[in-house]
Amino acid sequence: MKDDLERSLLDAGRVEPGADVRARVLAATVPLVRRDDSRLDRVWFSPRWRVAAVLMLVLLPGIDVVSTRLFVSMPVAEVRASAAGTVQAVEVAAREAGLPPDERAALVAQAIAAARAATMRAPGADMSVGGSNQ
Repeated sequence: MKDDLERSLLDAGRVEPGADVRARVLAATVPLVRRDDSRLDRVWFSPRWRVAAVLMLVLLPGIDVVSTRLFVSMPVAEVRASAAGTVQAVEVAAREAGLPPDERAALVAQAIAAARAATMRAPGADMSVGGSNQ
């Protein structure tokens, strides 16, 4: 019986909707598809929006470059003083933690290397080969 039901369902053809159903469905959906008043279309095809987008793409990196050059937060002397304080803090912390002298020396050497790297990255640091930045 199950085979007969399956066979009858498989043999059944696709029922086509009537012409009036098709006409009603198309009448209801075509105005929704052909709507031209979407905000995205107005933005995309508006010359003012396009010019504004191009200006933002050009101006934002320019503003970023200017802001990093003009508003330098820490001079080199402050970075060096801060680095020296950090090295001293690492040395004191290693001593108080009870690390052996060789491990303490390795940790302080790492702190000194990090402090030198921070000083080299500091704004206004002398990056020349013969500079006195050591």
